Amino acid sequence: MSVIVLIPAAGLGRRMGGTVSKQYLGLNGRPILTHTVALFDSHPRVDHIYIIAPEDQRDFCQRDCIEPYNFKKVRDIIIGGAQRQDSVRNGVVACGGSFGDTIIIHDGVRPLYDGAHLDVILDEVERSGACVVGVPVKDTIKRVQHGCIVKTPPRAELWAAQTPQAFRYQLISAAHHEAQQLGYSGTDDASLLEWQGKTVTMVEGSYRNIKITTPEDLHIAEAFLALDQPCSQEVLPTMEDGERSMVAMRIGHGYDVHCLVSERKLILGGVEIPHSLGLLGHSDADVLLHAICDAILGALGAGDIGQHFPDNDVQFKGISSLKLLKRVVDLAFESGWAIGNLDTTLIAQQPKLAPHLAKMVENISCCCNVSPSQINVKATTTEQLGFEGRQEGISAHAVVILVSQTVESERKVVAQL
Repeated sequence: MSVIVLIPAAGLGRRMGGTVSKQYLGLNGRPILTHTVALFDSHPRVDHIYIIAPEDQRDFCQRDCIEPYNFKKVRDIIIGGAQRQDSVRNGVVACGGSFGDTIIIHDGVRPLYDGAHLDVILDEVERSGACVVGVPVKDTIKRVQHGCIVKTPPRAELWAAQTPQAFRYQLISAAHHEAQQLGYSGTDDASLLEWQGKTVTMVEGSYRNIKITTPEDLHIAEAFLALDQPCSQEVLPTMEDGERSMVAMRIGHGYDVHCLVSERKLILGGVEIPHSLGLLGHSDADVLLHAICDAILGALGAGDIGQHFPDNDVQFKGISSLKLLKRVVDLAFESGWAIGNLDTTLIAQQPKLAPHLAKMVENISCCCNVSPSQINVKATTTEQLGFEGRQEGISAHAVVILVSQTVESERKVVAQL
């Protein structure tokens, strides 16, 4: 009998206030989803892991959240459905489970679950067949109709359900099948078995097992992770140690320019922009991303973009500069640094760039594994002065602050206290 983990990661994250799906936002330098997968990938009783993601995000998820981290138990990315219940049902059907197997369902944006607690869940599902992790509610709960309180349920009976939720394969498979056939929609997977009249047991979990759905949740998660690592003088800057005072932050500046020519696409910030001219270069000539790469490399003291991606190397001919930026960000992460914030300026007389700036921010934040709020892209003209004003070329400036991953986490903990 196998233990199969399904991780729904198909949410759009509208409450995060950005355009990047919440499961791909950066948490301590890597996507939230990778933290969640790692909890189960390292557990000896887990056999298989399946991630459930939207079809249009499958390749991104594979490339940016799975392949770079060498997970051993991730078997596939299953295409999700219109709603979470549809996505989980797709996962149950496609995971290859059979009678007697255990299915664990865990939200992709709950990266703080204690993997050591998983043994408790697995033992309970062997005993009862279905169980849910949860915590007693701390607040008084009110039932409200039309703005008026109609009832106050006894708090002693109320628990906040979390994930993981674990089931025998035959139970959860049958529940999802019957719910689909009869058009029943539950609020979580356990509610489908409750609807069928089956017993589901509750296992007490932890209040730190939060679901990241708002920007505030992201800060709380960072604080919890930082608390797991004790502060030390080895990573904190001090006034007495001049050399160590440079540990917490590094600043880099990047500048690039490309000439405009006919019969080339104009690509800026990973966005193809309609225009009669495009930028000339060995790669896609994305001047904005090249400036960002140089800024990060400068902060690292690691040379410039030409040294890492020479223009006489055929492997970089025509390459998307988003891939180059991803490599540079990975280099920073491997060196112990994360993006604190990034400010950029595009200088072009034509075309109008304002309608495309939001998409540029989205692309860059995805590559950098950070919130869009940490990225700024501006565009200006030179009032027809210089080569940009004559529409001979486009230039870009970028300024980046890199922060030590450990120090940045500890700083946020202090801010929360």
